[in-house]
Amino acid sequence: MQAYQEEYIANLKEIAGLALQGRQNARSFDAYLECQLQCKEQEEKTAARNMKLLRDNLFPLLDCLFEADSRQLQNLEEFAGALFDGRNELDVGLFCQIRRALLSMARMQKDRNGIIRQLYWLGMGYNCYCTKLIGLDLPVADSYTSQMRLCFMEAAAYLKYFDEIHDSETKGYILRSRANVSLGQFKSPSEKIHLVKYSLQILQDKWYQEKAPELPWDRYIYMTHMQMAASLSRSKEKAMTPQDVADVMESVYVVHDRQCAEAKARGDQPSAKISFSYDSINYYCGLDSLDGLLRKTEILIDAADGTDYSAGGIYAMISLPAFYCNFLQENPEKIPERTEYLDSLYRRASNYVERFPQASGNESLFFALRQLMIAFVETKNSISYGDFLRRLLIRFMPETYVHSCTVGKAAAAFCSILLTEEPGFFDDIVFIREITDFREKEDAVTDYALKGGLYHDIGKISFTNLYPGAARQWFEDEYAMARLHTQLGGERLAKQQSTERFAPVALGHHSWYDGSEGYPESYIRLECPYRQMVDVIGLMDWLDNVTYSTHLRTGVQRTFQEAVREATRLGGKRFSPLLTERLTDSSSREQLAEIFRNSRREVYRQLYEAEQKAV
Repeated sequence: MQAYQEEYIANLKEIAGLALQGRQNARSFDAYLECQLQCKEQEEKTAARNMKLLRDNLFPLLDCLFEADSRQLQNLEEFAGALFDGRNELDVGLFCQIRRALLSMARMQKDRNGIIRQLYWLGMGYNCYCTKLIGLDLPVADSYTSQMRLCFMEAAAYLKYFDEIHDSETKGYILRSRANVSLGQFKSPSEKIHLVKYSLQILQDKWYQEKAPELPWDRYIYMTHMQMAASLSRSKEKAMTPQDVADVMESVYVVHDRQCAEAKARGDQPSAKISFSYDSINYYCGLDSLDGLLRKTEILIDAADGTDYSAGGIYAMISLPAFYCNFLQENPEKIPERTEYLDSLYRRASNYVERFPQASGNESLFFALRQLMIAFVETKNSISYGDFLRRLLIRFMPETYVHSCTVGKAAAAFCSILLTEEPGFFDDIVFIREITDFREKEDAVTDYALKGGLYHDIGKISFTNLYPGAARQWFEDEYAMARLHTQLGGERLAKQQSTERFAPVALGHHSWYDGSEGYPESYIRLECPYRQMVDVIGLMDWLDNVTYSTHLRTGVQRTFQEAVREATRLGGKRFSPLLTERLTDSSSREQLAEIFRNSRREVYRQLYEAEQKAV
C-alpha cells in the first residue's frame, strides 16, 4: 500500500481505540471528562486528516482510474482488502467506493476475471451493510438486499464460462457468488431453499469438481449446507412444502453430525448453538411442538455459564434468550405462564453484561444484545424496555447517549417556556390534555420531553458502523442508510408498552414542518397528535447536531448563535414557526444555550458513574 493508505488505516484503528481510551483509568470525574474531551478533539483532528488524505490522494486517483498503472491498481486492491476482508471491518463505505471504481474499470477493459472478482467483493460489502439492518422489515431492507444479490447473481452467471476460465481464484469467486445469492432476507423460506438447493447441485456436480480439483469443494459444500440449515424464516405464517422440509432436514443432519463430531474430537459436548439449531429446525419442520422447543431452549439457557465470555458464552447467555423471546412474541398466548422465567432471564443477562470484561468494545456482545432488543418481551415485573435501551446506549453508544440526553434536557426547558406562555400548547396529546393542574401538566410535559429526547435516536443502535467513532464524512449511500434510523426507532418503540408513546418522536424528528423535505415519508405531521412534541425534539436535535454532535460526518458546523439564526430563517418551512418565534427572544436563547452547555457535563457524569459501577 502507499503511505497515505497506510496512514488512513492507522487512523481508523486510532479512532476505534479512542472510544475505549476515554473510559479507562479515570481517577476522578474531572479527569474522566478531560479525557473524554481530549479524545473527541483528537478524533476530530484525525477524521479531518483522513478526509484530507482521501481528497488529496484517493479521490483524484478514482477520477482518473483509467490512467493508473498496474502498481497503483495493486495498491488499491490491497487498500480495499485492509478496509474490509469479509471478517474484519474497518471502513466498508470506502471499501465499496473503491470496489465500484475497480468494477467500472474492469468492465471498460473487458477484464472478465476482474469483473468477477470485483462483483464478488462488492457483493460482500453490500452484505455487510445488510447485516446492519437487523430488525428492519423486508420492504425497507429490500433495496439493500437486492443490490447485494444482483452483484452475486451477475458474478454467478459466469458459471457458463467455467470451462473457459483458467484462473482458479476466479472460479472460486464464481462458485462462492452462486452460494451467496441466497444471503439476506426472502419473502418465504421456499425462495431461499430453492436457491441453496440449486447451489448444492452445482457444487456436488463431478463435472465442475473435475474442472477445478484444486478448489476446497468439501468446504464449499459444507458451508452451503449451513446456509440451507439456516434458511428458515422465524415467522410461523410462512409454511414450507414437504419437499422444503426434506431438503432442509438433509442439510441439518449433515451440519449437526459434523459439528457434533468436531466437538467430540475436541473432547467437548455439543455447544448450545449446535443443539438449539437442531432443535429449532425440528420445530420448524413440524417434528416437535412449540412447547417442546421452549422447554429445550430453557434447559440450554439454564445450563449457560455466566462466567464464559467467549463467543459461545455470548450466544448462550444473550442470543438464546433473544430467540426464546422471539418465539414468545409470535405466540403471545405462551407468555403469561413464563413471566417469572422471563424476569429471571433478563436479570441473568443484565448481570452477565455488567460483569463482561471490556463489554463496550465487544461487537459480538453488542450484536447479540441488538438481537435481544428486537425480540424483547416486556412483562409487568421485568426490566422495562426503555431501561434496557438506556443501558445499551450508556454501555455501547455513549456519545449518542450524551447527545440524546442533551436534546431531552433542552427540549424540557423549551417546553417550560412554551407552557408559561400558552398552558394548552401540548393539549393535542390526550394524556397531557387530561391533566388540569398546571404544575402536574408541566411535570408531565417535561418528563415526556426528557424521555422523548433520550429515545429519539434509538434507531441508531442498528447502525453502529455509521455513528460511533466517525472516521470521515459520510458518502451519499451512507446518508441514505442513516435515514433509516427514524423508521427503525419508531417501529421498535411502538411495540412496547413502556415506550410506545415515544415512537412518533423517533419516527418524525427529521421530518420538515411543511412536509416539503425530510424523512421518513411514513410520518405525516398533521395526522400525528404528538406533533407539537415531535417539532420541539426535532428543533433541539438539529441545534445540537449542527453545533456539536454530527459535524464529523456531515462536514457542517455552526456556532449556537449561527444555528439559531438559520433555524429562525427556516421557521414555517423546516421548523414550526410557533417554536422559532420563541427563539427570537434573547432570554429564551440564552437559557437554551446554557442548557446545551451544562447538560453535556451532567450526562458525562452519569457515564462516569456507570463506568465506576461496572469496574
